[in-house]
Amino acid sequence: MARAARTTALLGPAARPLAARLKAALDDPAQAPAAVVALTAVTGPDALDRTALAAAALRSAEVDADPAGACDTLEALGADALTADHLRRLAVLAEGDARIVRSGVEDHIIHRDNAFREHAGALLTTFKDAATP
Repeated sequence: MARAARTTALLGPAARPLAARLKAALDDPAQAPAAVVALTAVTGPDALDRTALAAAALRSAEVDADPAGACDTLEALGADALTADHLRRLAVLAEGDARIVRSGVEDHIIHRDNAFREHAGALLTTFKDAATP
């Protein structure tokens, strides 16, 4: 489904009939980041609850379903889509003690986890700076 969602995003508004299926994919953490990107391309960002989309992306990272995709999705959604609770959750992901990336080839887990934390930390800084008047 994630590949289909990415392809759907390329179709843009022509794929609007698929929006209901994409919204259903938000419940699956492995598919949520790609579904968010596709939904914003298909329906336009103003027609969606961007806060709920950010929550779906964060959940994907929190359960190690697609941490890198979650960061890319949060970056695309922007600071306006995140609440204070989202920022707190992102801080836990970026700065917490527990590994976020917990599966994969053993020698790649640490590298992928470090890369995720670096990206999440950069996003956190950007989003906090955007929130500061």
